Amino acid sequence: MILLLVLLGVAAYAAYSFSKHRIEYWERHGVVGPKPTIFFGNFREIFNKTAGRNSVLQIYDWTKQFGKVYGFQEGWKNVLVISDLDMLYEIFVKKFESFHARKLYPLSPDSDTSADIDLFHAHGGKWKRIRTLSTPTFATINLKNVMPTVVHSIDVMLEFMDKKAQTGEDFNIHEHFQEFSLDGISRIALGQKGTRQFNNPNLNKIREVFRGAPNTFLHTASATVPYFQPVFRTLLFSLFRYGIIRNPFGELMDQLNKAVKLRKEAHARGEKEEIDEFGVKRVDFIDFFLEVESDEQLDVTKFKMSGMRVIKKLALSEIGCNCLLFLLAGFDTTANTLGFTAYCLAKSPETQARLREEIEEVVGSDELSYEHLGKLRFMENVVKEALRLYPVASFANSRNCTETTTVGDMTIEKGTFVQADTFAIHRNKKLWGEDADEFIPDRWTVERSHQAAWLSFGIGPRMCVGMRLANMISKLVLVKVLSKFELIASPRIDEEFGMIGGSVLMPKAVLVQLKAR
Repeated sequence: MILLLVLLGVAAYAAYSFSKHRIEYWERHGVVGPKPTIFFGNFREIFNKTAGRNSVLQIYDWTKQFGKVYGFQEGWKNVLVISDLDMLYEIFVKKFESFHARKLYPLSPDSDTSADIDLFHAHGGKWKRIRTLSTPTFATINLKNVMPTVVHSIDVMLEFMDKKAQTGEDFNIHEHFQEFSLDGISRIALGQKGTRQFNNPNLNKIREVFRGAPNTFLHTASATVPYFQPVFRTLLFSLFRYGIIRNPFGELMDQLNKAVKLRKEAHARGEKEEIDEFGVKRVDFIDFFLEVESDEQLDVTKFKMSGMRVIKKLALSEIGCNCLLFLLAGFDTTANTLGFTAYCLAKSPETQARLREEIEEVVGSDELSYEHLGKLRFMENVVKEALRLYPVASFANSRNCTETTTVGDMTIEKGTFVQADTFAIHRNKKLWGEDADEFIPDRWTVERSHQAAWLSFGIGPRMCVGMRLANMISKLVLVKVLSKFELIASPRIDEEFGMIGGSVLMPKAVLVQLKAR
């Protein structure tokens, strides 16, 4: 018994000493930062949703306290937060080959061992291959092909909004953008037939996906003891497999895999066009991925930006993974972008008026076309300014150092996570002026002083592949909504507004009234 107690004591002391050594990493390297706790580091501060704090805002607070470069501990992982533009440009662009992997959640799929991986989670040769095969999906011709489907979903959203306008009551317009976004993205990414706004069974599943990731026991344990991540990952998927805990992500994945398989069979029978019950020709990413081929030769064994060789088609399971990625990423970021933009416009009637003038001048009585969208310069500035103030996907501006390298005069060791503080950069008064916290779209008439000063879609080879689709959807919605309604800020708009979410920044509520035009 005494021997057992001694062994337990030695083991506890060893674990304590090892953890203490890990959390003192930044102190040993002379890097400032928030004080970590034994075992957890700063994990609970970053992912403490019960405190109502968004991780983006927590990092912003630390940046104000510790400066442009500092470190914290996500469990036992070392995270270097940077808001120095030159260093970020070097990391994201110049030395991309040493930072080609993203900073991911502890139990995310392993790109090295998982056969089915999506563009966001992949790194190295797998990422390069999927990126090369995915990029043509967002070519102009394909955006034009999906535009009628998006427009139809917008028109359905306008019918729901018209009912709100008739009552004259305050309502949360962000909820309508969520319904539209899920509907439109589901139709062009999931293969959904027709529209299902305010009657979509997948909405709660997707909300569960975004709510459930970083606050579970297994995620916390995996971050605290990363060496056991493969064990925790196996345990998690076993719990999913036997139905002990619900897996909304897996349910969506099963839907997509079935849709891809059925579409592949339809293609084999020569059935490639389908008109839905609303008379809209169905065109979606599944079709694009089934047909896309890469002319570039790649190699998945080793990552270099050139001279690579691989299979030139995506497997069916890879198509499902990446369609689901675009569904999840497109749904949340599109709805949140529109929500924050609506908040800014409701608070700025004069900006709304200028947008309507531009819409009238560019579109007039003509049928709205893809070419019109490129001419809406002021509208583009409005969306950029809203995303500057509220960078909805700043979590994606992160990297995992895959090879020890020097950035500026600082050595960054292999395995270190790098996180850009996008919020701090976008609110930096030295970059944007003393009015950096204000919504002023005209600031975009002047060219940016640095390529890394605006990171809403990232920079470098891993910048958002769906940026052009996101811009098209945002502009289509704004044109259609502002042509039909005036957004009037509710007296309670600021009281109910707030920035919430886990990693993704989203508005708590955007209360407006609609006045028909």
